[in-house]
Amino acid sequence: MIDTPQIDDFLLWAAGVATAIIVISASLVALRRLLTGALSKRLDGIDSQLHRNGGTSLRDAIDRIEEKQNDIQDHVLKTSERLEQHIDYHLDKEL
Repeated sequence: MIDTPQIDDFLLWAAGVATAIIVISASLVALRRLLTGALSKRLDGIDSQLHRNGGTSLRDAIDRIEEKQNDIQDHVLKTSERLEQHIDYHLDKEL
């Protein structure tokens, strides 16, 4: 049979183990919330760059670059057509 001091020692040991488990679990939960919060904040910052906001987002910059690229492409095509017409004019004139 187990005497009272042994029961007391076991209960103290069990309480210590339970306390350690609770402290470790609470620490892990707090750490997870901290990391999740920091990650969420960074993701929100990245997400805000992917939407138009009137000129300062990465999306706005990409849209401006694309628009200018299209303008340059149109200019190159028009210049190419004019050059071909010019060459054709002189080739036809020589014949």
